[in-house]
Amino acid sequence: MYVYAEIVGFIWLAFLISWAIFAMTLGGGARRYYSPAARAVRILILIAMFFALRYSSRLPAVQVFGDVASVAATAGVALCIAGFAFAVWARVALGTNWGMPMTLHENPELVTSGPYRYVRHPIYTGLSAMLIGTTLVYPLAALPCALLIAYSVFSARREERDMEQRFPDAYAAYRRRSKMLVPFVL
Repeated sequence: MYVYAEIVGFIWLAFLISWAIFAMTLGGGARRYYSPAARAVRILILIAMFFALRYSSRLPAVQVFGDVASVAATAGVALCIAGFAFAVWARVALGTNWGMPMTLHENPELVTSGPYRYVRHPIYTGLSAMLIGTTLVYPLAALPCALLIAYSVFSARREERDMEQRFPDAYAAYRRRSKMLVPFVL
């Protein structure tokens, strides 16, 4: 199980490093609004991720999955890798239109290509897949991962309202032909 845990930790580290590189190279466009509450939540998430990456190997092994623990961990690693790839694809597709969750840009562009053809919030989809995969490897992470997924859904819904205001006609058409978070399903 140690190998699975190391792989998941590496994937999260690669995610954080790639996001930092994207922020430096692609930027994030001009932001107009950045609430103090949203900043506080983001700081708490970063602190939680730091502690999770730093101290996860010290957590006791929990055999929630019994005899199929290695199968669950393998599925978790695969889900983590797929989620990472999907989130990175989405970030590259967004380019300079990206911003921290629930921020508004001065001159946004409605991106509907790449993974945005399938879901309107592919970064949240990728992160959610990574979180579910992490839970399959670290069952003790179920509660924090569920909270982060709930935050992603909340952020996606908030961003939906913002996009409906900014692109009333185009976004309505986009909503009809794409799913919110899960390709072909939801």
